[in-house]
Amino acid sequence: MLQHIRSHRSFLRPLGLLELPKDGLMGKVERSVAVSGSENVHPFAKMPGPRRLPLLGMLNDIMHLGKPAELHLRISQYHELYGDLVRMQLGPQNAVFVRDPSLMRKTFQHEGAYPRHPLPDSWTYFNKKYNYQRGLFFMDGKEWLQARQIFNKPMLREFSWMEEPIRITCAATIAQIGPNCDDKHVLKGIEEFLYRWSVEVVLSVMLGTSFRECQRSAEFRELVQQFSSVVYDIFRCSSELMNIPPAIADRLNVQPWQQFEKVVPETIRLATAIIEFGIANSQSRDGLLELMVEKLDKPLMMRIFVDFIIAAGDTTAFATVWALYLLAKNPTLQESVRESVLESNTLECAAVKGVVRETLRLYPVAPFIGRFIEHECIFGEYQLPKDTLVLLSLYSAGRDERFFAQPEQFNPYRWQRISAGNDAATPGNRAGNTPSASLPFAIGARSCIGQKIAQLQMHYLISLILTNFEVGLAGKEQQESIKPILKMITVPNMPVKLSFQTIPTSSS
Repeated sequence: MLQHIRSHRSFLRPLGLLELPKDGLMGKVERSVAVSGSENVHPFAKMPGPRRLPLLGMLNDIMHLGKPAELHLRISQYHELYGDLVRMQLGPQNAVFVRDPSLMRKTFQHEGAYPRHPLPDSWTYFNKKYNYQRGLFFMDGKEWLQARQIFNKPMLREFSWMEEPIRITCAATIAQIGPNCDDKHVLKGIEEFLYRWSVEVVLSVMLGTSFRECQRSAEFRELVQQFSSVVYDIFRCSSELMNIPPAIADRLNVQPWQQFEKVVPETIRLATAIIEFGIANSQSRDGLLELMVEKLDKPLMMRIFVDFIIAAGDTTAFATVWALYLLAKNPTLQESVRESVLESNTLECAAVKGVVRETLRLYPVAPFIGRFIEHECIFGEYQLPKDTLVLLSLYSAGRDERFFAQPEQFNPYRWQRISAGNDAATPGNRAGNTPSASLPFAIGARSCIGQKIAQLQMHYLISLILTNFEVGLAGKEQQESIKPILKMITVPNMPVKLSFQTIPTSSS
């Protein structure tokens, strides 16, 4: 998302310093009339936002957006200055950042039958250059809709079949925490550890019980290990390419682009090898692959599943890092949630669900979710031109005191309608909170297809961790200074170091 926003500069670079013509797009919008006779509708050009200075061209984007890692903070400042709607022009693209919950939801009403979202420029350029055909995330139009409708039922509506393989995989991951901790109980390389867990969860869903059979093979385990390492490199290279349009990075042959061109084919090769190994050694028909094999042609199915496991790593892994960090930083709340898990005797009690929702409110994986408006429409008090890019400012809305009481406070009980205890510091109702101000998976036809997998695996892993370990901050002074920055997604500004002290069982 962030890379797409900044990469609009690339449209301007071949033109040099660009000055918008007086009779160009902005001039036309200013002269537009209110739709359907509405007297209170203003033209798009009247929407407040930072002013573009003539003759500066792409330098406007550089000045307006600031450092890529701090875009969420810059946009929050603009919202404080200009209000819930902030108009910007990113290269030739009309864009609006929106913080108001009702307008955030309304965005999805104007996305059209085939919703379009902005894509990472490094990926789209690479796909075009090498003629790579990709999965659901990169598909549009009827092809996307037909494939998406096939996946909606097993992944979003009738998903109970996924619960057992995810639970088994999470339990196996818990067993590996102790052996991967040092003598101070600090889990070494927690990001990479959770990367592998997230990839294995997706594979368990794809292959069903055959995943455990495949894991007995040293060849398969080696493929998964290599894939987990390489896909992490993709994330790193992609974030390093945010500052330069990929065509220029390619032309100049800069090192991050050289690495990107190496790791992407290797990642796709490994993902394909993993899937083909699973198909060849499948003894069951209870995985997603088997559900899809008769509904999709094999090339399309392979493309979609390759993208599934590539996307699995960074998003859920970092969301879980943030959740564990927040629990470690708030030991009283951690104990309260632990008690709720034990009392409920389930891996999906309301308190754990609240931990995940609260984590994604404070640290949304994608701080901006974008949709292109299909047709000219009225949006709040303004008339939006066709193809305007509307960006939901999830980070800003999630920390707005109008929408959440004490917004900077981590309170997993704020999502419950009825109080979960007698602790006055953790109110258990939604008074003063607006749930629709936090939409981490988006809504509508193009909402995140993997949201149920992500929620289940986070609920299960966090519940199992809390019933087995006390999670603490290692190097507390340093860890309390952790801040969110953007590297394609929301990540900590320094490595998170967490300790996992085993909780003695009653029998011991």
